[in-house]
Amino acid sequence: MDNVSTKHSDTPLTSSALLLVFLLSIACQLTDVALGPVKLWELMAISIFPLTIRKIEKRILIFFSAFLMLLILSLMKGFFADIHYQYFSALKSKYVISIVRFIELILCLIVTLTPYNIVRNNKGSVESIIKVFLTFNLYITLFIFILFVSDVLFHTGLVSYGVTHRLRGLYVEGGPYGLFISTLILLELTFFKRKLVIFVFLLALMLSQSKAGIISCFLLVTYYIFIRSPLLRTFINPKKIIRFSITMIFLAGLVLGVTYKVAYNYYDDLNNVDDVLASRINDTSFVMGRIAATHIGPNIISDNPVAGVGLGAYSLVRNNIQYRQQFPFVSGWDLTGLGGLTTLAIENGFLGLGIFLFATLLYFSFNLLGGYFILLFLFPFVLGAQLYMVYPWFYLGLYACLRKKR
Repeated sequence: MDNVSTKHSDTPLTSSALLLVFLLSIACQLTDVALGPVKLWELMAISIFPLTIRKIEKRILIFFSAFLMLLILSLMKGFFADIHYQYFSALKSKYVISIVRFIELILCLIVTLTPYNIVRNNKGSVESIIKVFLTFNLYITLFIFILFVSDVLFHTGLVSYGVTHRLRGLYVEGGPYGLFISTLILLELTFFKRKLVIFVFLLALMLSQSKAGIISCFLLVTYYIFIRSPLLRTFINPKKIIRFSITMIFLAGLVLGVTYKVAYNYYDDLNNVDDVLASRINDTSFVMGRIAATHIGPNIISDNPVAGVGLGAYSLVRNNIQYRQQFPFVSGWDLTGLGGLTTLAIENGFLGLGIFLFATLLYFSFNLLGGYFILLFLFPFVLGAQLYMVYPWFYLGLYACLRKKR
């Protein structure tokens, strides 16, 4: 069936599969929580999830090959480039950081294969995986609300920050947390439509004050409206080339308009960067992160348009005076915060970005189900999630299950 179905299989999860989905839910919520140099979800992907993998989905080798090409491209660039790379530590140094990022991406593929193997090993249906995943995330969100009340009453800062108590959950910031929540809203809306669950996730999104999450929710819900209407559905069916093309152009314009409206403050700061720098020179939220990267990133791309500077190497080269220009030298580990695709363009150039997008197009089928999961998989990488954030790869695993079933 070409459409995204809301009909469910009654095959429940076995106890072992239930535990795995619980751990996957934890991994998606704790994507930024680390034990020393290793993130918690990475520890699971190294020690627990591989034990469940008996079958490798052949199409996942498309992404493995793409990541291997990105690594080779990065190592070659590091060897031949005359750029100065800073040294932070053994794991955050030239060449090594690219290998570390490659390993993280391979661990993402292990996460992708976990739900696929649950279904392949007859331990439950994909619909059961989705329902249990959403239910566990509901409970985790409710627990976060309890901690949030503590933050408001006692200023503990457990799951929020700032004078407005911006909810970040267990993420570093409210932006990426809200982006993750927006994907949960679409899944719940599509498959189960439980009003209480949707309300809790919407409340979490509002409390996160996430611009990326708001934009994502707007686009994803708009897409859901299209797939639910027999009349509108033909406009997003890739097989109807003319209607599909017109709709994508219209939606792209609509999203750009909403993005500009929501992110106007960033745009205003960048247009007046010299004046703002004078007053915020010691403000790390301005001289580091996405605002600084929006200025520094294009300079790196213009100097290295084809192959970039290497996986993970933005942090090692961003202090070069030719790239940061009027922005100050920073001693901390600075990530772009701009999303995986933009970071990929900076770190691996347009060649690296093209390799990843080509792999994505090869992996997904050109139909409504493929379009639905392309949004869930790719859109977080556009709006702020880094490629090594785990939840889009879990969604890729759900798509693999549904594609096999259909």
